Amino acid sequence: MSPGPHRFIVAAQRKARLARWRFRSMVRGRWRRIRSALANASASSSPAPNPSPPSPPVFDLQAYNPIGWHRDHTADVAALGALHQLPPTAPANRVLRHRDLRKLRRVHHLEDVAAFHTDVFARANRLIHAAAAGAVVHLADTDERLRLLLGERLFNVMTADIADLDTDAREQRSIELRRTALREHSSWCHARHSSSQSLPSVSILLATRRPSFLPWALANVAKQTYPRLELILALHGDGFPDLSPLLANHPQPVKVLRPEAAEPLGAVLELAAQAASGTLLTKMDDDDAYGTEHIWDLVLARQYSGAQLVGKWLEFIHLGTADLTMRWFNGGGERYYASALAGGTLLIARDDLRRCGGWRRIPSGVDTALAEDVLRAGGCASRAHATGFMLIRHGRTHTWQDDDATETALLAQASRTWPGFQPQRASIEPNGLPHPGLARTPPDNEADGTRAQV
Repeated sequence: MSPGPHRFIVAAQRKARLARWRFRSMVRGRWRRIRSALANASASSSPAPNPSPPSPPVFDLQAYNPIGWHRDHTADVAALGALHQLPPTAPANRVLRHRDLRKLRRVHHLEDVAAFHTDVFARANRLIHAAAAGAVVHLADTDERLRLLLGERLFNVMTADIADLDTDAREQRSIELRRTALREHSSWCHARHSSSQSLPSVSILLATRRPSFLPWALANVAKQTYPRLELILALHGDGFPDLSPLLANHPQPVKVLRPEAAEPLGAVLELAAQAASGTLLTKMDDDDAYGTEHIWDLVLARQYSGAQLVGKWLEFIHLGTADLTMRWFNGGGERYYASALAGGTLLIARDDLRRCGGWRRIPSGVDTALAEDVLRAGGCASRAHATGFMLIRHGRTHTWQDDDATETALLAQASRTWPGFQPQRASIEPNGLPHPGLARTPPDNEADGTRAQV
């Protein structure tokens, strides 16, 4: 046979084999689809077991936290999906990605609907991340499955009215969202709820020379919601009455120390630190005002910042002589910061305090000295948000000297002022007592106070 015809015969055989292979593949494919359809029909005809509800999302608080948040914001309202999917009552004007936390923090708030997400679990996960970072989130629709995943408290905050939220109210909404997300959904807190691990114990170091300030100071400690607290109460000097009536119903354990009046404040605080049993130590002053979540704020800030020393920015002040409450500077955000931490808010681990040499034996400036010693030892400092703490200048033997920081100079730097004593401006709930230093006539039998210079 000649080469030419043979070539055509081989080609024809190949085409025939290819056609048979395609036919068999088509038949097998159709048969698979038929079997799959029959199996699905059989499965749909029988009742499906009730699936267990998905576990709430858990996140790493060192990856999602409010460091870098600032109270300044644009007027924009953002969405995580196409704007036309929002209801008419949610007038968003820009679309942002859920991973762009920096931009999500800076818009007025984030409107969200289920249509933006593949499923309810993905939606809950993204919203929790945004809340932990400080973004203000509002749900434009509701879903009971989402309520189960977010938790009742976070769901209620996200569904609260968002209209006419000014800068101050927006900041408080952001703080409430991040507190709840960090405490209920971070892996750090979740591990302590679901295992034998527990939250770190905190010892409050409170030194005072003023007997009449004791009820006020003890009330500030008693209303703290953090679960593992003890109070180290250093009564610096003489003139203190029997404490049994004051401590009879106090909710936390109390150790009472009585250092000599001649001891400098730094030595008194060091004595209190040595008597403390807590893993973490925090300083509170006897005359300032504190919110119920104050200790929780500091413990969380230490955990997500990794800083050795944490505190709150000195921003809310009451001026007793002028009878004004002011907001100083509008420091605004949570960030790494080595100075201007309020002395009555410092928190440090016992081991870190030991590494930097403890409290210096000096009569004033102990807080600034501690920050310097932490930095010198290779540590860092971080500030939490300012709310939940108010410094009160009441004119009763402060170590603030008139030539250093007069009320006139402070008022010149105020961003806002309000008449009278208004601790609610710093989200501080009343403790049920009048402030002992704001009365018009000071007691004659009290020695100098023990406030450290900030």
